[in-house]
Amino acid sequence: MTDKHYIFGYGSLMNSNSRRITGIAGDSIPVRVSGLQRYWVSLNGVNMRAVGVRAEAQSQCNGILFEVPANELEKFDVRESGYVRQALTPEQIHYLPPQAMVLPETHAVWVYVYPTCPYESQFSPISQSYLDVILLGCMEIGEHFAKEFLQNTLLWQDWHNDRLKPRYLRATPHSQEALLDTLIGEFRSELAHRY
Repeated sequence: MTDKHYIFGYGSLMNSNSRRITGIAGDSIPVRVSGLQRYWVSLNGVNMRAVGVRAEAQSQCNGILFEVPANELEKFDVRESGYVRQALTPEQIHYLPPQAMVLPETHAVWVYVYPTCPYESQFSPISQSYLDVILLGCMEIGEHFAKEFLQNTLLWQDWHNDRLKPRYLRATPHSQEALLDTLIGEFRSELAHRY
């Protein structure tokens, strides 16, 4: 029997303000999940890319776990339409740091997986306003966590700075542009060639 439900957030759901726009959501538990690779993917009907994951045995993906009441899961399913909610096994989840709390196995942990191959269509740009939301969520854990996101995400082609007119519906105003641009700048030339 499932006692509680948790979602593994690896994109905009890492941002506490962003996930609480959708529904009741608990605090961040930083983790790394084995067997998942994060990519930039094109979403149908949206003129921007989002991050998605798919199963790849030798890969890993950092992100956060947060608790969601059972009656709130449907709200997150709606938010993540186009993705498929799947269960993670306890063996896939590595808590950061290693001595951090570990969820009981009676708690369900879900991840939203993008169902198609990310290489099939890469026609839309990466939206800076969306990336800002993700990186600000990473920075809630720490700069090292944001750098890991940048290093372990694939398909960084076609970047668009839309901060003045955000394409992302849940974009939020902030004053951290210089910090985020410096962080991205450290990886920019490397990211442009990461397939």
